Amino acid sequence: MFAILICICCSTNFVFLDRSVNNFLMTGPKAFLTYANSVQVGARMGIHECKHQFAWEKWNCPEKTLQLSTHIGLRSATKETSFLHAISAAGVMYTLTKNCSMGDFENCGCDDSRIGQAGGKGWIWGGCSDNVEFGEKISKHFVDALEGGHDSRAAVNLHNNEAGRLAVKATMRKACKCHGVSGSCSIQTCWMQLADFREVGNYLKMKHQRAMKLELDKKPAKAGNSAVNRGIIAHTLRRIAKTELIYLEDSPNYCVKNQSLGVQGTEGRECTKGDKNFSQKEKKSCRSLCNECGFRVVQKRVEVVSSCNCKFHWCCTVRCEKCMQVVTKYYCARREGGKRHNNKTKRRDRAQRH
Repeated sequence: MFAILICICCSTNFVFLDRSVNNFLMTGPKAFLTYANSVQVGARMGIHECKHQFAWEKWNCPEKTLQLSTHIGLRSATKETSFLHAISAAGVMYTLTKNCSMGDFENCGCDDSRIGQAGGKGWIWGGCSDNVEFGEKISKHFVDALEGGHDSRAAVNLHNNEAGRLAVKATMRKACKCHGVSGSCSIQTCWMQLADFREVGNYLKMKHQRAMKLELDKKPAKAGNSAVNRGIIAHTLRRIAKTELIYLEDSPNYCVKNQSLGVQGTEGRECTKGDKNFSQKEKKSCRSLCNECGFRVVQKRVEVVSSCNCKFHWCCTVRCEKCMQVVTKYYCARREGGKRHNNKTKRRDRAQRH
């Protein structure tokens, strides 16, 4: 069994380790070699989206949690890791589907199974529908291969992988083209296409917000009892819709650094203030990341270099100058004296005095 590992290098680029994929390809069908690059790109896409969705939250998809295999170190099955599994599986399926429809694979192309069939009043199926069935099938071979165990964690991870793939299907949209004399649009041909991956991320973020906690046996199956254990888990999961995210364990305190859990804490995290164009999460980030975690907000004036005075030159380049400006940024820092103030402790002490 192999592990998909994603490393964060010196920049924001994500490097999906080729050796991990190749280990699987050595033992799997040789045809899968064709899809290795798409799997790598899809995994990066999933992690990039994870970081976007949690950018202003206490857990922000940190590097330590990017080992997806239960055999390597991601032993927790929290609400956050349920999203990580789902978005990673979705990213791999999404890229495989996209590449298939674009003709990047010799053995795959558009889904033309319904071309010519009546779809509804005034339209028929046509065009090039994205082949999600292909993307789903191949992505299962890569992503689900990570879960070789029979314990509850493996079962929950497989469930969340499937929820991620179903999210890709759920966010697909119908696209149509008009036909008729003088643009009358008397008939339309329509096809199904993938939504922007950001929509998949938004969809799964909503699922994450209402993820369900399960009470299952968290111990690995004993020798000879794996079939019994799988049966118990399957019976429990049968009551949960496949589209929903599930988890086993409460989340740790993401305010406090914990190396063994891969939790970085929020001390030193940047937050935002004052811009009306910010999202609600950004506007509340200083309170969420700093104040709620017992830190104070400090502001720093920093120099930022950006492109400016860009001009178009014939033909065909755009040349820019480098401009430097001083901006104010905000960060979470320990309070005076070096102690982190715990708001919950303060409220409990106040209640006892009264």
